[in-house]
Amino acid sequence: MKKQIFLTLSILLLASSVDSEEQKKDLDARIKSINSNFIFADMHAHPSRFHRSNIDSISEEEIHRYKAHNINVVVASISTDMAYTGDYDTEDGTVPKGQYKPSSGQSFALTLERLQRIQNTFTEGRAVHADSPSLLLKARDEGNLAIIPAMEGADGLEVDIENLYRFYEMGLRLIQLVHFRANALGHIQSHPYSPGGLTEFGEKVVEEANRLNLIIDVAHANTETIKDVLEISKDPVIFSHGGLKALRDQDRALTDEEVILIAKKDGIVGIWPHGRYIESVTRMVDYIDHVIDLVGPEHVGIASDLRGVSKYSKGFGREANFSAIAEEMILRGHDDETVGKVMGGNFFRLWQEVSK
Repeated sequence: MKKQIFLTLSILLLASSVDSEEQKKDLDARIKSINSNFIFADMHAHPSRFHRSNIDSISEEEIHRYKAHNINVVVASISTDMAYTGDYDTEDGTVPKGQYKPSSGQSFALTLERLQRIQNTFTEGRAVHADSPSLLLKARDEGNLAIIPAMEGADGLEVDIENLYRFYEMGLRLIQLVHFRANALGHIQSHPYSPGGLTEFGEKVVEEANRLNLIIDVAHANTETIKDVLEISKDPVIFSHGGLKALRDQDRALTDEEVILIAKKDGIVGIWPHGRYIESVTRMVDYIDHVIDLVGPEHVGIASDLRGVSKYSKGFGREANFSAIAEEMILRGHDDETVGKVMGGNFFRLWQEVSK
């Protein structure tokens, strides 16, 4: 009898394994099919920790990790407030996390040097510059990963609009106005809190970003700053990475009102796999579903913040399993169009609109 029970259990386990393997193959095939019709995008990341580590370029290993999960374009963000907050490496050693008063030109120089690291990645043939939506499509068709150089916090401008033009010439195509400190452009949503919205210089940067067809990112910005950007910008904007206060009340999150305001401007809210706030991919898709229920599937995307956080949502992990997000959406019954929009189609549509 015991032998028969053991045999029956073995057969059941084997059948379960086969079903799981077959299901995985079916999911992979469906994701690839969706990806053939939609761009998949990571709206905010720091691949290889290129922005803070002392390296020359983004590694082949990191590029391969993205391609293995069907990602076509990555926004590679430079935290340009590093000169004020530390926590980065140079050829001369480590600058520890702290509070600093940088010398004139230091933040600009750090930003320029990190932009050069992205350019080195292009020169070495690991990825291509996502200079425009059309070039992104060309890169996808040729099997290449495309990268959009970006600023996280525009402290590197050092209150000089000419520096924006210099960074644009270096390939900058997306600008996030604030990061971990209130700066010369606007105010942040997390501690240390300060009231106020866009400054006069911030308004000028938004207007020039529109003229240059730069994507504007309001991540980390407080409510006043977000509202000011939405009022001034002629283009839709993104809030690339964060959470939702309706699901967990914490600083790095948007209220439903803010989500609605961004969506009314035809913008996008990006959900991130930050394990400190969103414990699993399953929970991450709860966040995605909340945005879909609130404003529709056209206004949500994903952003990994890869190498920018110490803990990732279970199921996503340090290996950056973007496919797990698409799989969870499919298993919940979302159609191909909705999955494609969330995985990057919305971001690509917005970029096309910004580039007109």
